[in-house]
Amino acid sequence: RQVLILIDGVRVSDPSRIDNDFNLNFLSLDQIESIEILKGAASSLYGSSAATGVISIQTKKAAAGFNLNLQSSMGSDSDQDSKRGLNLFKNALQLSQGGENLKAKAYFSNHNTNGMSAVVGPEVDPFSHTNFGASLNFKSQSKFNFNTGFDRSHINSDYDNSFPLEDANFQLLTTMDRFHFNPNFDYKNGGASLKFGYQKVDRDFKSDYPFQTEAENTQLELFNKYAFGTRFYTVVGALFQNNYAIYEGSQPTSQTDAFANVVAVLSNRSRINFGGRLNNHSTYGSNFTYSINPSYQLLKNSTNSFKILAALSTAYIAPSLYQLYDPYSGNSQLEPEENQSLEFGFVFNSSNWELSSTYFQRIENPSLIYDLSTYRYENANENARYNGVETQISGSITGKLKVNQQLTFTQTENGDLRYLPKFSSQTQITYRFSSQWHSNMSLQAIGERFGLDNKTLLEGYQLLNLSVHYQLKKAPLGFFIHATNLFNANYIEIESYATRGRNVVGGFTFRLP
Repeated sequence: RQVLILIDGVRVSDPSRIDNDFNLNFLSLDQIESIEILKGAASSLYGSSAATGVISIQTKKAAAGFNLNLQSSMGSDSDQDSKRGLNLFKNALQLSQGGENLKAKAYFSNHNTNGMSAVVGPEVDPFSHTNFGASLNFKSQSKFNFNTGFDRSHINSDYDNSFPLEDANFQLLTTMDRFHFNPNFDYKNGGASLKFGYQKVDRDFKSDYPFQTEAENTQLELFNKYAFGTRFYTVVGALFQNNYAIYEGSQPTSQTDAFANVVAVLSNRSRINFGGRLNNHSTYGSNFTYSINPSYQLLKNSTNSFKILAALSTAYIAPSLYQLYDPYSGNSQLEPEENQSLEFGFVFNSSNWELSSTYFQRIENPSLIYDLSTYRYENANENARYNGVETQISGSITGKLKVNQQLTFTQTENGDLRYLPKFSSQTQITYRFSSQWHSNMSLQAIGERFGLDNKTLLEGYQLLNLSVHYQLKKAPLGFFIHATNLFNANYIEIESYATRGRNVVGGFTFRLP
């Protein structure tokens, strides 16, 4: 709820959802080029949703010349207790043509599965996702360029009843249209950019309590980057957003932000990043957030470097339209959440390894919570305090073997840790046998965490996943096989809801040229 999602640099959001952010189910994974997680509070630069971090997703771009990419896979998608069957099918096609100044891309994908029930039970809840779109990139001989694109996603999914909990035959139809336009103009020592984004979501709940809604988000951001010599780098801009969702009594909301950020290089070893953002909300008035981020390079030579860093920042989060006006759980009297984050840590780099660790502490007041006694969203009566440590080490043991290890420890006082583990670990090992063969193994360890009532402790669990890839030498054809939950661990993710067991998916990728 407090992480902002960017797709190709453009904010994406869905005002009809709980957290007023983007549902990642709308994305087609075959279109993703990279995912970068920018940890830490960044509200002064990115806006209120970036209270604890930013997820920046870059989609695949058209390359020079004509290119074709076809991917197809099939396999199983079942829970721990079901028999394995052929019930998952994925297909994706991308065509692109790139010239010196103009590049265009079109794509289509489909994902179908019918192997699991949402609530533990015999009834199967099928899921189908169809996604298609196109993008255009233009770069002139001068300093002007732009990119634009359109994407449509349609999801047809069955779901079960939550109140009371039962294996019901309900259906949800969701369609999302997304459009973006991003022109840029570069000049000496800087550049100006405009980012326009529009998303429209339609939902149709077919159940014992039928309900239909639609939501729109429109945003326009204009910012300018400018460097004053080699010591000062600035970003100054403004953002306008308008949210609309159909709920009884709902009112559209708009936000206008003005922001500025400065990076000052104090010396060869030290720098400080500071910024501020003035947010004017149509319902909640004006609010100011700020961030201060100093860093100091203790060591730097040809093979090693060691840097310490710190950050102090504030954030302001307005309730989503869902939290305000949902007919079953909304509360139009909600107040916005404000928080303050303090972080400090270090980054160590050697020739083949990187080690980083960060301590964080965040205070929320008043937190936005879901009250199980009223079944509505409320503001917490007490301040919530979260603190913890995130550590990551990555590097190459040999030229063929790479390791990435991440550890997270989190605790709270008066906060909400439902389904958020006190301890989690992610281990990824990649081994390249040859130019044709490589494998990837990941181990996920999740510690104890609170269940729905925020009191019951759920046991920890471990999941092992394994992938193997093979690329033909003389043909543009590759094969892969992917196994998840290899040891078929029996665990609870959400009480009374099914969780995936051991599943195997295989397929191929064909690329031209």
